[in-house]
Amino acid sequence: MSISSLRWRAASALIAAGAAVAAVLTPAMPAGAVTGTAEISPEEAGYTATGAQFQTITATVFLRGINQYASEVANIGQSVQLWSAGLVVTLGVTANTGFGGWVTFATIYDRSTHAVIASNPNAVFCTADEDCSAGPEPFFEGFPLTLKISYSTASGQLSMSELSSEGSSFTASYTATGQSFTQARAGTEFGSSPWDGSYSYTPPAQPVKAAAYYDVALTSYSGHTATLWSWWVHHHLLANTGQQSGHDWVAVPTDLTSGGASFQTWFVPQSAQGRAQPVLP
Repeated sequence: MSISSLRWRAASALIAAGAAVAAVLTPAMPAGAVTGTAEISPEEAGYTATGAQFQTITATVFLRGINQYASEVANIGQSVQLWSAGLVVTLGVTANTGFGGWVTFATIYDRSTHAVIASNPNAVFCTADEDCSAGPEPFFEGFPLTLKISYSTASGQLSMSELSSEGSSFTASYTATGQSFTQARAGTEFGSSPWDGSYSYTPPAQPVKAAAYYDVALTSYSGHTATLWSWWVHHHLLANTGQQSGHDWVAVPTDLTSGGASFQTWFVPQSAQGRAQPVLP
């Protein structure tokens, strides 16, 4: 879909690409799917699911060329996350937009103090030729990457994996017993942690696509598996650094497509900056 297909509402209002066409081609939201109020993150744009206990989150994201974003941000990442009252589990890839590749990470945070409890615990990175090391290592851009966090309520085992379509893989594991993960996230990141809004952002003149996610799936503790469209609540997650009032919008997601399994994230351009929250389709 080209940039020219994007249409924007009033000044400070952002509309995803092809909203009018999507309204015709995309199936209506199924009965029982619940949409919650949009949430603000200092560093991530995507989706949050609440209203259930989440055992597993899976998502696939296409790893785009990194240096195309150097004019907007110094760093960019893609991740899935599980949040409990005490922990935040993050799994994904991060990149410096000036050089380097999409480097793997698995980080466990204390939700209250924001301290890192574990970084790449029991990590193994393997190339397509089965050359394995402790990592972290970069994945090649230009390929889809599937991210998965799974939690065993019986053993407390957190299993984390990343698999590129070109054959490379990354795994990590950590034991955290007695957790109730009541929030699941997927999206594009720009800070060094889920709470970091200290990075610099230069809005582009025109909207720029940051990522395309698909095959997003969640499994509850009861064993129910579905996309973001289900009886649990899904929320747009909007990235806003909160540093300069009226000029802080970094990126936002499009509405869900493919039955609630797909979305894109887009950088907010200069023309859409303002005090009002971006209006999503």
